[in-house]
Amino acid sequence: MKWLTKNAVLFSVKTCIAAFLSLYIALELNLDKPAWSMVSVYVISQLYSASTLSKATYRFLGTVLGGLFIFLVYPFTVTNPMLFSLSVSLWVAFCLYHSLHDRTPRGYVFMLAGYSAAIMGFADVDTPLSITYTVISRIEEITVAIICSTLIHMLVFPVRMRNLLENSVSNWYDSAKKLCNELLTVENKAASPEREHILVQMANYPINVEALITHCVFEGDSARRLIRLVSAQYQHLSYLIPTLTAIEKRLSLLSEQGIAFPDFVSATFSQFLLWLNSPEQSGNAQAIQEDIRASQERIKTLYDSGKMSAEEGVLLIGLLERLQNFIHIAQSYFGVSERVSQVSREKKRGTLKLIRKHTDKGMILLSAFCAFTATMIGCLFWIGTGWRDGASAPMMAAVICSFFAALDSPIASMHVFLKGVLIAIVISFVYVAVFIPMSINFEALVICLAPGLLALGLVIANPSTNFIGLIIATQIPGFIGMNHDFKPDLLAIVNSSISTIVGIVIALLTTALIRNKRPSWTAKRALRKGIKELLQFTNEIKINTSSLLARQQYVASMLDKVNIILPRNKVDPIPNVALGGNLITEIWLGVNCYDFYARHRDILRSHTFEADALMYEINKYLKHRLKNIYTAPPDSLLNELNRALIQLEDLCRADMQLFAPLFHLFNIRMALYPTERWPEVLAA
Repeated sequence: MKWLTKNAVLFSVKTCIAAFLSLYIALELNLDKPAWSMVSVYVISQLYSASTLSKATYRFLGTVLGGLFIFLVYPFTVTNPMLFSLSVSLWVAFCLYHSLHDRTPRGYVFMLAGYSAAIMGFADVDTPLSITYTVISRIEEITVAIICSTLIHMLVFPVRMRNLLENSVSNWYDSAKKLCNELLTVENKAASPEREHILVQMANYPINVEALITHCVFEGDSARRLIRLVSAQYQHLSYLIPTLTAIEKRLSLLSEQGIAFPDFVSATFSQFLLWLNSPEQSGNAQAIQEDIRASQERIKTLYDSGKMSAEEGVLLIGLLERLQNFIHIAQSYFGVSERVSQVSREKKRGTLKLIRKHTDKGMILLSAFCAFTATMIGCLFWIGTGWRDGASAPMMAAVICSFFAALDSPIASMHVFLKGVLIAIVISFVYVAVFIPMSINFEALVICLAPGLLALGLVIANPSTNFIGLIIATQIPGFIGMNHDFKPDLLAIVNSSISTIVGIVIALLTTALIRNKRPSWTAKRALRKGIKELLQFTNEIKINTSSLLARQQYVASMLDKVNIILPRNKVDPIPNVALGGNLITEIWLGVNCYDFYARHRDILRSHTFEADALMYEINKYLKHRLKNIYTAPPDSLLNELNRALIQLEDLCRADMQLFAPLFHLFNIRMALYPTERWPEVLAA
């Protein structure tokens, strides 16, 4: 059974040992709330040693930062409950705002700094003189948990993350290879659910790989070369999605138009498939590339001699070009291991600068405002009722709103959290009423709690139940209220339970009213931002300020948004959106605009071919689409594209140097009007 795998049992036992060790040390050091050490162990502990150490480090930094804020703000605001509540609520929102700008696990530092300040500040607001002791105690308790958890997980049968990171990148490429193989061998070229599933899977790999790299850094020098290797591979594999979708689009168009492959193209395809499926994948890649280039030259020759139409020629050359792209990506992927030792740190940093991560500032502000509102409402409830134990309400509201802020629709996860808390409350009452009274010493307490914690460890180790198990495991020690005499206060547990539930309900209702959004809402915002970037890029092209670096940055930035949009479109589709609604078409539109207008500007002008009117029409359409993403390309743009194609083909018949800009011009029209055939020559 997957519940009793070796790693799951090992994780459960190690985490249980670390929890009891931290509790014992906290008791021996006479810390204020030893239960916090147990809670922190279960929050920190991960299945892999490196991720445990990374989370421990981030948790320590976040806790210290939150404690420093309380030290600074407490003396000036503690005499005014409303001012203190406002200060802490603003801090929670401020930290969450900064946390959400970092989509890697490092963002945990700022998020924790926000709600840990609420936990430390609200706990003893009615005893101002003890705030210093409270903050220091919380840091000490968490430090004890960090030391125990990291030492146990790093030294006792450590589970390395190296294989997981390597497998993630390998699976990424294998998924692309499988999809490419299917596209070239299956007769039905229509999109299938399986192909869509593979694309969505590939869109999720970048975020997963980034998270694994962030954790794997903590494995030290032994993982440094692997991290550099994967970081370089990651840059190349990111281009697989637009490459594969371009192959699929051209195959579909060729099939729809009944264009048969010439014998030499079919032979090239066969050689490509042999290379794709051969065990020694990178061995004969150079020969395949030369074969593809030779086929492209033969197509140009047939076109030049009038034996092949322009439409047939550019479609076949475009398809072969995308196969060439796939080979280049594969070669880069396989060749990285040979080159990675020569890559300097400076070069690596320069490469990573190409990626401009997408951040939805509107959504981030909304999430921060929601956290502020929920925390403040919890404070008002606490102050208004005069309920001493009501401090758990704003604390829990701050925690819940921060913890689920990265989700499009946090409501479902909040319901699961509430369910987990209710289960933890029931279990806590059973322990308090039956088992804890029989625990007369620490050894008896271990015997009493160990079976339940071991079982929860197995639940946490299972990916499908990790979330609910983690909630229960982190709530029980707090509800039981481990103290130095092992005598829980039943009334305090009741009050804490009620206050916690009130805080969760406040967070849930506030989120439902302010922050809960459909995945399609997030996807549309990313799509609109991508269209804005495309418009900026085409404007740069038009005024001749673009460059190859700008082209690379544009593609990398758009690919990041594609990886955000694709999974959301899978679960919550956006119907009838122009150009597909996933920004893949927009990537190729921008790239082909650059390759047509910027790269071939001189040769076009030498043949008195003016493309300014075309670029004006494209920019005009993008401006309209920025206001309404459902706007389809207008007839005026199609007419201008047809005019340009007819004129450029006439020039190309006389000078084959113009075939490259003709190819890119056709690709622009194919992106905007995929169903349109080659334009007929208009009568004078």
